[in-house]
This record gives sequence, structure tokens and C-alpha cells, in this order.
Amino acid sequence: MKNIIIKVVAITILIIVLFYLFYSPKLEFDVLKNPNYSHDKANENYYEQQAEKSTGNAKLKEGVGTYVYKNIKEVINDLGQPDRVYKAEHGRKNYVFKNKEHYYLISTKNDKVSSVFATGNKVNVSPIKMKQDATKIFNGTNIDMEPVVESAYGKYQLELSERDIKTQLLIKYGNVYAQVLIDSETNEVMGVQFMDSDAVIEHAPFSMTKINNDKGQDLKRTDKQDFQAHINKDLSLLEIVNEIREMKDVKPLQINDQLTYITQMEADLIEDDIDEEEAVKSLEDGITKHINNQKIEYESINQNLAYNFYDVPTLINSWLNNNTYREKLLGSQYDEFGAGNSREYYSLVFKENKE
Repeated sequence: MKNIIIKVVAITILIIVLFYLFYSPKLEFDVLKNPNYSHDKANENYYEQQAEKSTGNAKLKEGVGTYVYKNIKEVINDLGQPDRVYKAEHGRKNYVFKNKEHYYLISTKNDKVSSVFATGNKVNVSPIKMKQDATKIFNGTNIDMEPVVESAYGKYQLELSERDIKTQLLIKYGNVYAQVLIDSETNEVMGVQFMDSDAVIEHAPFSMTKINNDKGQDLKRTDKQDFQAHINKDLSLLEIVNEIREMKDVKPLQINDQLTYITQMEADLIEDDIDEEEAVKSLEDGITKHINNQKIEYESINQNLAYNFYDVPTLINSWLNNNTYREKLLGSQYDEFGAGNSREYYSLVFKENKE
């Protein structure tokens, strides 16, 4: 009789645990480290020889890539007043221009345009086309797999990996670099970021190595932006994700200000000298604690975490090209989302509402 009672109790406990696992609100988290994070120094003459081989392509004659090096006033005359303007890293100022047909994130330094990210179904990113088959870009286009970039930070050797060829290309048109962001699952171009050489090094989308300790400004990664600047960066992240979702025929998500505030507050607590994995764990735990303490109702909460990324479009493209993160990025079950960032750390929180 005693054995029967013990078995009944054990089965009851097992049923309760399984019920909880299947039907309780869910919080799930995944962390992505930038696979191209590499800033080692090198002394090989090989890199100098590679620089001599780089020929590039003809200078851009049309499209938003021609904005690079122009004064921001010329861009405003062309596009109209920006929707948002905010301070960014490295003494830059970012301008957001958006409507139903296009989304532009334009970065300037001393009023001169240094980078233009463009996405949307009707943007002119000539000579590239949005959602075109990326394999066609190789026809008649010179693509240097190991370009040498001369910048205010010195001379750097970049290396495009096999993964990069499928997810992001770097093409030089005259003195402008185009980072072509590709969905490797469909082989479609999802966005293009045009940059000057300084922006290429600051964004660091590819593995890069400084050549021969070449002189130049220090590339500092400890820029401290105020809370409002971080919130604006969060908005850019959320807006671009929604642009990608719409291009994939998935409903855009509602931006949840409370989730963004919670996530950003936790991101701002990350200290400069903390270990990367410890910082990510602290961010994850802090967000979970706040969500539960404030009794936010949800059916499920999922989160994409990432670190060692210095550029929002590059980060989003990396999430898109990883099955674990892609599933959440394009998930149709979610209703709202929020975001937070601090230096190279990012968090994107998805919320499925209770019915």
C-alpha cells in the first residue's frame, strides 16, 4: 500500500511539472557573439601587397550612396526634415528619415555624411537593387575579399569569410564602401549601408587587422552616451526590425515603451571592465527580474542578446542569418517588443500577449 501511495505521489508531481512546463508563461533567451570580432595587429608585408591589387568599381552616379561625403543640409533638401536626430558614438549625429516606402539611417560627423543605411521596398541603392538575387551582384562587379582600408584610425586589413559571402558583401565604388546585407535563406538583398572608410572601421562588420601598427587615432570603444541617446538607438533597432518584418510579409510589432525602458535601464548598468559573458548574464537576469517584479502579463517572453557588435544594421542581419534568432525576429506569434543597448551589448525582447 505504501509503495502504491509513493508511486501515485510521484506521478502527480510529474504531471504538475509537465503542466507547468507546457502552460506557464515562458521566458527564453539566446546570446549571439559577433563571429567577425577580431581586431588583432599584424606585421605581414602580404597585406601591403594585397592593397596594390585592390581596383574597386566605378564611382556612384545615383542613389542614396551618393549622399556620403555630402553636407547633411543637401540631404535634408532632398529628403525633407528628419523624423529623429540623436547623438551617436565617436562624436557623430544620426538622422532618421522614414515613410511607408523607405527607411534611412544617416550618420554624420561635423555635418558631413559618413554612412547611409537604406532598407525598404522602394529605396534607390543603385547600382544594387533591394530584394534582388544576391548572386547577380557578382556579375561584372569587382569584390575584394581582403581589402585594405585607409582611415583616420590607420590602415586596416579586412577579411571577408565564407559566411560573409552568403550574408554580407563589401563593395568599393570609387571612395565609397557598400555593405550589402543579404538574407542567406532566400538570397535576397535586405539592405545596403554606404560608408566612408572611417565608418567601415568604426562599425567593424568584418574581421579586421591593423597593419604594421600604422599611425592613426585610437579606436576607442568606451563612448558613454546618455539615456536619451540610447533610447533613440533602441528605436532605430526596433524600427529596422519592423522594416525587415514587413519586407518578409510579417506583421510589424508594437513598440512597448515599458519593455524598452526596463531593458535600457539594465543595459546602462553594465560596467566598462566587466567580463563579456558576465555582462550578458547580468543583463538577462536583470530584465527577467524587472518583468516579473512589475507583474507584466504575457503568454511568452523571448529575448535575443548579442555582444561585440558596433552597428545596428550589421547586428540585425546577423540575427536574420542565424536560425535560432531568425525564428524570433520574424515570429508571427509576438505582439510587442522592446530593446536596450550599451556599447557593444544589445538586447531585443519579444512579448506574446495573453489572449
